[in-house]
Amino acid sequence: MSIPSIRPLIESDETRHPNSPAEAWWWWGVSSDRRAGIYVGLELRGDRFDYWAGIVRVDEPYLYIEELDGTDLRDGLEIKPPEMWAGHSCDVPFQQWSLGAEAHGVLLDDPSEAWNRAYGTLVPVTFDVEWYSARKPQLIDARDISAVAPADAVGGYRQSGEVDCEIELATGVVHFVGPAERVHVWGGAYLPSSFAMPIAASGLRAPYRRSDAIHVDQVLTDRWWVNTKAANT
Repeated sequence: MSIPSIRPLIESDETRHPNSPAEAWWWWGVSSDRRAGIYVGLELRGDRFDYWAGIVRVDEPYLYIEELDGTDLRDGLEIKPPEMWAGHSCDVPFQQWSLGAEAHGVLLDDPSEAWNRAYGTLVPVTFDVEWYSARKPQLIDARDISAVAPADAVGGYRQSGEVDCEIELATGVVHFVGPAERVHVWGGAYLPSSFAMPIAASGLRAPYRRSDAIHVDQVLTDRWWVNTKAANT
C-alpha cells in the first residue's frame, strides 16, 4: 500500500520539513561490478540526529561509521560532531545530490558487531559521493515509515540513480561508479520493509543499529537489500 498522493512532489520536498517530528534521508551506491558499495543515512528528530555510513568491499572488513543521538546539527543537512564532519547537499532538486564526510570508522570482521558495541580497528575515512537521478521519484511504500505524525503530515519517495564515489582510506583511494537508490521520508523514521529479502550468505553485509535499539540488516548482492528486525531476534 502506497502513501496517498495528497499533492504532487515539489522542489522544497527535497529539503527539510521544519515541523516534522522525524525525517530521514538515505542513499545507497554500488560499483558496476558489484564488488563494492556505500551507504549513507541521516535521520533528524528536532535538533537531534542519527547518522550512519558504511563501505563494503569483497575480501575486506566492513567499514562502519555512526553518530547516534547527536546534537551538532548545522544549517541545512550538515553535521559537525566532535572529530567528524558530514554534509548532504541538494544541488538540483530530484536530479543531483552531493555527499561528503571526514570521520573515523571501525573495520569489523564480523559485520554483526555493528549491532553491539562496534569494537574494531579504528581508521580514518574521507568520502565524496555525487548522486545523479536516473528516474523520476516514486511515492514510498507506507510500511517503510514509522509514522509519528498525523497521516496528512507523512510522506516520502524513493528514486533510482547513479553514483560517482571517491573514498579515501589509509590504504589508498577507492573509486567506483555504478547504480544507486535513495529514500527521503518525513513524519516518521525510515524503517525499511519493502526492500526486504532473506540475507544471502554470499552477499556483502552492512548492518547498523538505531538509537531506538532497532537493528537493521543490509546486504549487497545484485543490489542493496534492507530489512528491519527487532534487537532481540
